[in-house]
Amino acid sequence: MSGINQITIVGNVGSSPELKYTKDNVPFCRFSVAVNEQWTKDGEKREATTWFPVVAFNGLSESCAAWLEKGRLVAVLGRVRTREYDGNDGTHHKDMQIVAENVTFLGAKPKESEAAPGKSKAASANDEEGGEVPF
Repeated sequence: MSGINQITIVGNVGSSPELKYTKDNVPFCRFSVAVNEQWTKDGEKREATTWFPVVAFNGLSESCAAWLEKGRLVAVLGRVRTREYDGNDGTHHKDMQIVAENVTFLGAKPKESEAAPGKSKAASANDEEGGEVPF
């Protein structure tokens, strides 16, 4: 039986997205999203922020690079993947990230924009032919 690996987060972009290309010239975009939680315990208001690293591929990556910047409210639908890599110092790293399948740009883009303020725009990994995520 196959399992289900799906996550949805809504939060603010932590830093401007970086658009890069793989060895095979496949575009990908990395950015982080901060999700703030608030609750009350013993009459005292508390708050915590969880940071989620996100990566988008192909046409979705290019849309994210064009539309997202630090502070913008965004909704990300995707799946959690473990990423392993060796750092510049040779140290092996293993971390988790969200591989975005759909990104909804919420609110107005902070820069000048073609979209009307207050409108949202959604982008999906399937917006372009070959929407499969290359791994």
